Amino acid sequence: MKKSLQKFLVFASLVVLIFPALVACGGPQTVDAELTEDYQINLSTTTMKAGEITFNIQNTSTDLEHEFVIVKTDLAPADMPLNDDGDVDEDQITVVDEQEAIQAGESATLTVNLDPGHYVIMCNLPGHFAQGMHIEITVQ
Repeated sequence: MKKSLQKFLVFASLVVLIFPALVACGGPQTVDAELTEDYQINLSTTTMKAGEITFNIQNTSTDLEHEFVIVKTDLAPADMPLNDDGDVDEDQITVVDEQEAIQAGESATLTVNLDPGHYVIMCNLPGHFAQGMHIEITVQ
């Protein structure tokens, strides 16, 4: 009986030590993203772990097309380089990935592998960024 109890305790200890590591190595993270009628990007979280992240994007606008552009940068949105039209000059930034042309009422999915750092997610269709359609995220 003692030997069985010892084996059980060893097994239980291993489970307690290994289980958190297995959970941390789970599948990709999922972040819900809403692109709104009033030029906002709402995310279910703005802090995520480095690695594979799936953004489930919903354009809740009734008549506006939006895009979802992920930019790795040390700059705050107010400091992003702009072109003459007031949109972000994408030739001067590092676009990691993007989902273009998300029509009003439609959804899209974008899966990316993000390294630790600071990012800005934005819609850079004409006039959208200037109206506040951007959000900062931190990847740890």
